[in-house]
Amino acid sequence: MKRLYIYFLLLFVCLLQINAQMKKLKDVDAFNKRVIQEAVSVKSIESDFTQIKHLDLFNENITSKGKFYYKHSDKISLDYSSPTKYLIVINGDKLKIVSDGKKNIVGLKSNKIMAEMRGMLTACMSGNISQISGYKMEYFEDTNSYLIKIKPTNKSVQAYISGFDIYMDKKDMSVSKLRISENASDYTDYLFQNKKFNTLTDDKKFLVN
Repeated sequence: MKRLYIYFLLLFVCLLQINAQMKKLKDVDAFNKRVIQEAVSVKSIESDFTQIKHLDLFNENITSKGKFYYKHSDKISLDYSSPTKYLIVINGDKLKIVSDGKKNIVGLKSNKIMAEMRGMLTACMSGNISQISGYKMEYFEDTNSYLIKIKPTNKSVQAYISGFDIYMDKKDMSVSKLRISENASDYTDYLFQNKKFNTLTDDKKFLVN
């Protein structure tokens, strides 16, 4: 009798997990239209973010925290506050990195992962997801979120990125989580919390000089 109870309990847990899984999105056109509609009113975003870098070789996660800033249409800043101060600014085709008080400014093309990340986030926030080229895209949803799974078809991109997972909050269509997978086992998650919209009135957060 006890075994039977355990069996049904395990079956119930499995069914809950199955029901919680993302389901294939049926109406992609309606999704894309809503992304465009919501993006029209968003000129800037600021939020807290948590970065979790998973390295399978060392079987560990490295967690960092900071502030994320976005301004229409191609300005992004990641201002890390812990465990150390670190700053990444993307403005157009320029990339600025400040580490240990030392500033380095280069063309964005010199950091391919950051360049692709900029492209994905900008596409989501400007409503141009359907215009992303060079990638295979699949769409899923659950009760609270949409998930876009994006895999590169270009072999040169596949050499350093195996895919993106972009989670968008159904309430406002903003990005709540971004996963960048470098290969089958190593990835970096960016979790965005406490988002504020249209609060940035100037470009001070995005200076690259």
